[in-house]
Amino acid sequence: MKMPWIFTLAPILMLALLGSPARAGTNTDTVLQIAKKSAQAATKAPDIPRGTFFRRPPVRDISMAPNGQWLAFRRHTKRGWALWIRHIASGKEHRIMSDSAGTMAYWSGDSARLWLVDSRGLGVYDVATQSGQRIFRFDRQRRQSFWLVDPNAPDDAVLREKVPVNGQWVFRYLAIDAHGKTRVIATSHKALTAILLGPDATPRYLAGFAGGEFDTVIWRVEHGHKQAIMRCPQPQQCVPVAYRRDKVWALAHHGRDLASLQVYSKETKKWKVLDHDPRGIADAVAVIMQPNGKDWFANAYRPDRIEWHGRTAKAKAQLAQLQAKLPRASLDIDMSSNGQRWLVQAARADWMYDRDYLFEPASGSLTPLFAKARKPPVPAAQLASMIPLHWRGNGGVLLHGYVYLPKGIHLSTAPIIASIHGGPYNRSNGTMNPIVQLLVNRGYIVFQPNFRASTGYGIAYATGSRGHFGEHGGALDDIISGLDYLLVHGIGDPKKQAIVGHSFGGYASLLAVTFHPHRFAFAFAGAAPVDFAWDMQHIAAEGGSGLPADGPTMKVLLSHFGVPWMDPAWHKKMHRQSPLAHAADLLTPVYLWAGARDDRVPVSSLVRYVAATPFAHRPALLVDPQSGHNPQPGLHRQAEIWLLEAAADHAFGGGVTPPSPELDAFIDKNLHRSPAAPLP
Repeated sequence: MKMPWIFTLAPILMLALLGSPARAGTNTDTVLQIAKKSAQAATKAPDIPRGTFFRRPPVRDISMAPNGQWLAFRRHTKRGWALWIRHIASGKEHRIMSDSAGTMAYWSGDSARLWLVDSRGLGVYDVATQSGQRIFRFDRQRRQSFWLVDPNAPDDAVLREKVPVNGQWVFRYLAIDAHGKTRVIATSHKALTAILLGPDATPRYLAGFAGGEFDTVIWRVEHGHKQAIMRCPQPQQCVPVAYRRDKVWALAHHGRDLASLQVYSKETKKWKVLDHDPRGIADAVAVIMQPNGKDWFANAYRPDRIEWHGRTAKAKAQLAQLQAKLPRASLDIDMSSNGQRWLVQAARADWMYDRDYLFEPASGSLTPLFAKARKPPVPAAQLASMIPLHWRGNGGVLLHGYVYLPKGIHLSTAPIIASIHGGPYNRSNGTMNPIVQLLVNRGYIVFQPNFRASTGYGIAYATGSRGHFGEHGGALDDIISGLDYLLVHGIGDPKKQAIVGHSFGGYASLLAVTFHPHRFAFAFAGAAPVDFAWDMQHIAAEGGSGLPADGPTMKVLLSHFGVPWMDPAWHKKMHRQSPLAHAADLLTPVYLWAGARDDRVPVSSLVRYVAATPFAHRPALLVDPQSGHNPQPGLHRQAEIWLLEAAADHAFGGGVTPPSPELDAFIDKNLHRSPAAPLP
């Protein structure tokens, strides 16, 4: 979703590293029992072919011009994804590009043009003349790239470059106009993370890293001089989102556990909290300003799904009216500059495609966009709804997650699969997930825990594991406690449990079968570290996609997340509790996927793990010769998903879509089979 000013901790660390809270457990108990009865009484969904879940809608990437008069979108044709614009009032359309693969489109603040960005450089499309041209080619030696478009500066976009000066890297930020003319507007010795511009494209507020610990600082810029007005030590974040004269609004932690909407007054030189999650669970994730820019209009959180909170009675009424028309949906709202028209993207777990609408709050009209073209191949009635979970883990900590229930079967006898997100500093968000829906369609319950270390629930939650990524005391305990909570409530058969995941999720899956050898029918682990501490050391030494290129180092990141990275005893403990150290004791069928070009988890480490397991329990290993940490689209992605579906079918008999001849040949060539982990 393309929410305005999305705020999250997830990009900080890429494994990429890979009611009230007190009543949340009781409320979940009630909701869970209602959902259980409803699912069991519903009509069983027909078996749906695997590939159907991964079809893309033929119209996508819909955006609205700030003046509310135009839409930009992509439509699939035989030649590729063509880029179009549509005049909303007349319905007239104009094709901009016949094949826009690899091109991003951004509206200028005055709606006069689209900025077109690809890997080579920057182009513009003029709406009035219906003409476009390339205006700038990136200089690779200067590491130039597109950075952003600020609606406050309609005549310019912003580029970023990284150049050596006197033996040190310097980041330079350039305003570029529609003719390709550039000028430097900011320089920094550490990367900036946000910028708010004036109409002349001069900076008014900046945010970026500062100091050896990579704190995030917000600076007010006046007459070319910077003044720090907020400092957020890692892993706190602070993001300026809007300003007007002597005020600036930010989504920030700023010493608090949960991120909130705050405002700074130049007169008082103080920050004031304006809005926070009334349930006391979630960080603020997005804000919409009033059309006149004088104050904020609405603020959003995601305790379970995205929830909007209006500032005024009028805003609350408009949002309530919209939400009533789209119940249980997470809403991405883009408001026109006069506030009279909203582009609304609605997402739900049981909607195969997001739904786009134009909403006019004055009349209450909600008009679907491209409804016929975006009609999903699987109706919502055949998909599983998201059911939010809140349960108490070790130490009484309130934990969060989601469960998805198959329809028309007795859930106490249904297989249950824990699907673990990567990161670990990331989260599952409860929206449409094709793999989850595929597994549920096969008759399996799917549980997505947001264990401690997951983001979006505040600093204490994100740092709650304190480096306990081994046998006891952290992420694994939270996963097991969530499964136990569901089983106690009649959700799942204790004799039919499995655990699956990619990256850290794969590591957690291997960890689970290492220390609970008789609990799970199988584990699936994609791109999985087999020794978490060793893999972190590898990323710290080699860099690559496992760390933000210009952000904090591994040492800084992990230490601020409570991981005792510099303590030799922690490394010894992690090695001692790693799946690799216990590979010789493996008893559970395991299915592994690895990318031969993975720069985070070397394929050699997984080969070593397989070699260390006893022959009678040797995992199956699919090595994709062309993929990295994640499978490439198409055949490569299909192979990983087929492996997961086939593993679950062998364990639980839910069924598997036979591979196409092309996929079958790919699997036959790259899959190292094992009698201990049988496959068709």
